[in-house]
Amino acid sequence: MAGEQQRPNWLRRYWPRLLFLLPLIAILSVPFYNRLEPTLGGVPFFYWYQLAWILLGAGVVLLVFTIEAKIARAPKSSSGDTTGIPGDNV
Repeated sequence: MAGEQQRPNWLRRYWPRLLFLLPLIAILSVPFYNRLEPTLGGVPFFYWYQLAWILLGAGVVLLVFTIEAKIARAPKSSSGDTTGIPGDNV
């Protein structure tokens, strides 16, 4: 139907990028990890927490990449929307 409101294509495709907020919020919440205990191998919590988020952040990037690749490979709906987004090469 011509009058039907459809979800924007970019929202359906790029929602996983909201997961990038997890490492950002975790690192920016300094009062949460501004302490020395518990230590891990003699390294204070303040340092190993930040280093752990480097690895977790890489995992989030991999997860977002995997989800977006799966969404991009999904069969296109027959809605007739061929407008696309600038830079959208899929």
